[in-house]
Amino acid sequence: MTVFVEPEGWAVAMSLIFVFGLLVGSFLNVVIYRLPRSESVVRPGSRCPGCGTPLRPWQNIPVLSYAYQRGRCAHCGVAISMRYPAVEILTGCVFVALAWRLGIDFELGVWMGFAAALIAVSFIDMDHQIIPGEISLGGLV
Repeated sequence: MTVFVEPEGWAVAMSLIFVFGLLVGSFLNVVIYRLPRSESVVRPGSRCPGCGTPLRPWQNIPVLSYAYQRGRCAHCGVAISMRYPAVEILTGCVFVALAWRLGIDFELGVWMGFAAALIAVSFIDMDHQIIPGEISLGGLV
C-alpha cells in the first residue's frame, strides 16, 4: 500500500528521506571502517581515525560537521577522508531515488535496507577485496 503524499508535501517527504539517508550513511561509514577489522559497530562510539579521540555529538552530524571542521579532526588536525561525506550523500541520494521510483510504502524500507547493504559491501570490497559474511548472509534472507 503506497502512502499518498500531497504535492505540497512531496518536497518535505523527500527532504526527510534524504536526511534519513545521511544518517544511515553515517552509520554505514562505521560499518565500512570497522567490520573488516572485526571491530564492534556499536562500541566504542565514533572516533577520529587518526588519534582515536571520541567525537562529540556536534562533531558527528553527517556532512555538516565535515564541512565545518574542513575535513580535519578537531583534536589532532589529521585530514579525514572525503569518503565519509561521500558515502553519506550517496546514501541520501539513493534513498531519495528509491522513494521517487517506488513511492512511500513498506517496500521502500526493504529496498532502502538492500541499498544500504550494497553500499557498505561495495566500499568494503573496494578497500579489502572481501565481502563480509555478516552482510551477504543477511542479504540472503
